[in-house]
Amino acid sequence: MSTVPKNQYTSEQYLTIERVARFRSEFFRGEMFAMVGASRKHNLIAGNVSRRIGEQFDGRRCEVYQSDMRVKVNATGLYTYPDVVA
Repeated sequence: MSTVPKNQYTSEQYLTIERVARFRSEFFRGEMFAMVGASRKHNLIAGNVSRRIGEQFDGRRCEVYQSDMRVKVNATGLYTYPDVVA
């Protein structure tokens, strides 16, 4: 059992760190979680989902973003980078 305390951050501290970081991290309940790279298959699936959703939005005022768009889930305080955001 580890007795090493975890670093706890505020959302403001997380955003400050994330803006200058070389690698992306997600944030939940005071903790930062480093993100890992995705596989070729994962990227193909995410790209296809993004393309299909984008096709549904043709002629509408909606937008589709891929994995580089950070999203905050207000209900939980989670900051994350989903594969596709519509």
